[in-house]
Amino acid sequence: MRKKPAIASLALLLFCVPAVLRVQARPQDPAKTVLDGVYSDQQAVRGKALYTTHCSACHGNAMEGVSAPELTGNRFIERWREGMLDGMYTFIRDRMPFGRPASAARIPDNDYLDIVTYVLKVNGYRTGESDLTTALVGNVMFVGVNGPRPVPDGSLIVTVGCLSEGPNDSWLLLKSTEPTRTRNSTASTPAELKASTQRSLGTLTFRLADLEAVPDFMPAAHKGHKMQAKGFLVRQPNAERISLSAMDMLDTACGQ
Repeated sequence: MRKKPAIASLALLLFCVPAVLRVQARPQDPAKTVLDGVYSDQQAVRGKALYTTHCSACHGNAMEGVSAPELTGNRFIERWREGMLDGMYTFIRDRMPFGRPASAARIPDNDYLDIVTYVLKVNGYRTGESDLTTALVGNVMFVGVNGPRPVPDGSLIVTVGCLSEGPNDSWLLLKSTEPTRTRNSTASTPAELKASTQRSLGTLTFRLADLEAVPDFMPAAHKGHKMQAKGFLVRQPNAERISLSAMDMLDTACGQ
């Protein structure tokens, strides 16, 4: 059973506020990350020329940010880390250069991909032997220099756990999995729901906030059920919560 909420749209930015992080490993890491050398030197050289032509006026010659956000440093990395690299690629391809007229000639997709590799190069991610391709970009995770870590504060996430009633009319998601980034705050595809159903439960607990943002969701009717939660993650010491945008029931039992 799936509930489709209506929430206020949030502007997508190339940065986010610094996060409060916990130092622990993700339970499942991707086959590749940007630390594995996923693009070639030659591709980054092409990307530098394209960046200079299309991006430097706003983002600066050194990606330091002029009239647009910087594309290097902690704020930039925090905006994108723990998401697949195609998220950054798609954002740049669909939205940049900012203010591009609809009548303007579209930059080829491969050129955008080359620009992404130059951004990786400037941020210190090593090169490899082969070019990054559109077929591979969705299978590479963007991480910080220390490797995969829990997703940062403010991220739009999805997690799985057991719905439980807490004190003072609150609701909790117990035995939750480590949250992962998602791009869609509401509807889930059948494949996404199937994957969530098959996920083993974890050890985390999240307080659920803004339940009213999920129309027709009646938590008492799903008490003890295995649920998929989507929303914006708020990381606070001993008080982590999820500002809900969607809830889906996966199973009436929550044994594993």
